[in-house]
Amino acid sequence: MNKTQTALHALPSDLINKLCRSKVTRLSLKQMYTLGRHVLESKNQGALVIPAVFLHQELPIRLSHALKMLNSNALPVNMADMPNFQHIARSYLEDISMVTQMPKPSTPKLEEEFTALLRNLEQRHKIKVLAISRGFRELMDNVQRQCSEKENAANPIFYHNGKGWTIDPKADRAIQTFFNRFYTINLGTRLLIGEHLALHDRGLNLVRRVNPLEISKTAIRDAQKVCASHYGQAAPSVLIHTPNPDISTTYVEEFLHRNIYELLKNAMRATCDTHLQDGSPVALGLSPASSGITSKSKLPPIKLVLVDGGEDVTIKISDEGGGMALSEMNKVWSYVHSSDSSSLRQSSSSKMMTAKVTTTTTPFQPSAPNTSTLHTANVSKMEMTAVQTRHVADSMTVMGGLASEAKDYLELPLSGSGHGLPLARLIARYFGGDLSLISMEGYGTDSYLSLYRDDDHLENFPEVDEEMAAEVDVFVSELLEEPGSVGESSSSYSDSSVAESNTKSQEIISAVAGR
Repeated sequence: MNKTQTALHALPSDLINKLCRSKVTRLSLKQMYTLGRHVLESKNQGALVIPAVFLHQELPIRLSHALKMLNSNALPVNMADMPNFQHIARSYLEDISMVTQMPKPSTPKLEEEFTALLRNLEQRHKIKVLAISRGFRELMDNVQRQCSEKENAANPIFYHNGKGWTIDPKADRAIQTFFNRFYTINLGTRLLIGEHLALHDRGLNLVRRVNPLEISKTAIRDAQKVCASHYGQAAPSVLIHTPNPDISTTYVEEFLHRNIYELLKNAMRATCDTHLQDGSPVALGLSPASSGITSKSKLPPIKLVLVDGGEDVTIKISDEGGGMALSEMNKVWSYVHSSDSSSLRQSSSSKMMTAKVTTTTTPFQPSAPNTSTLHTANVSKMEMTAVQTRHVADSMTVMGGLASEAKDYLELPLSGSGHGLPLARLIARYFGGDLSLISMEGYGTDSYLSLYRDDDHLENFPEVDEEMAAEVDVFVSELLEEPGSVGESSSSYSDSSVAESNTKSQEIISAVAGR
């Protein structure tokens, strides 16, 4: 029996239930920034003990909330029956076991051991979220296959509208509810782990004062690069307008870069798809480029406006990519609809099928991960076709790169079957901001990304749902290969430590933030 299995079977039988009913300690950007600066300015490895002790108390609670989602009524229909599902849930249980079996990292030596565990947890997290997206695609594949094989097949997800199969609105909303909560939980957990690893391994904090203009410029170049590779010609220019180039705010640089990059990539794709015919631009009567990051493209430029408001820092990205009908706007936030197919999100295997599933395509749907092949400037049409038909992963699995310098989402192609826009909105809303779109069909779309200036705003972490916590013990027992081998109290977490963890965690953070 390996260490993971040993920790799993030493887990007290009632601990998960207690953790599921515990509230997380939601943090603000200010608290994360202040704690990070305290660690860095102390120039003492022992200062890392403070955030390590907090994570030791907090992570099991957050992980249990993700596990609770997998036992909730919000889980998309039949997803619990997918082959990946039991593995995912069991993996969360193993993570909780490993953290709770580890002694509290109250010394530099124990902090080193705990940090090694965090590196392992970060990699396991990527695998789990990849697995949940594969499980979802597997579910979609199976249902779509049934639709294609049986013209009159009835199912709870799709219905026939007289022209073809399309998603049932109620099922689509249920799927959105589940993934919004599940991904938000994992986003916050991943950020805390990434922040500690950045402090420990690289001597920097992820939450810091950032300059949105400089980040925008970097995102523009990155988006132009992938667009040029995809279409084999210069990407659209981006004109930048801002009354104050020195705007700064407390935020996570990678979160901001990822969201701007996602919006720009969608805008460039829409512009190219609308204005290119057989690889050549149509006559447009273009406005001259006055400032910003230009290219050799003759396509309509994209405009980026950055404004420093009293309450928000807002970035508007405008394009002339044809826009979309009002009736299609809600579909951009769906985890089912796709822009890279004629209808619904499909994996590479389902794209080879002839299922009669139809919805309207929109040019601003999310992009999906893939290989880095599209970053090579001299990608041939044959190579590009091969890349685009490979089995792709959900973009949440690589959106973070939070513990490394590499921004993995830059490895994604221009478009695909991922969850780019819905996830970008979750990121924007996590600390009180927002992401919205306004489209003019026949012309183009404006995207508005707002960053809330109040750095005391707490994480938008889903609240405890008692109904979801019900019967979690039964759920956990079913995940264990040998239910009878579960331990009684070998965990470093006692009943009292779980009950007091929220208070102690908040005291740790508040003490440092108040310095």
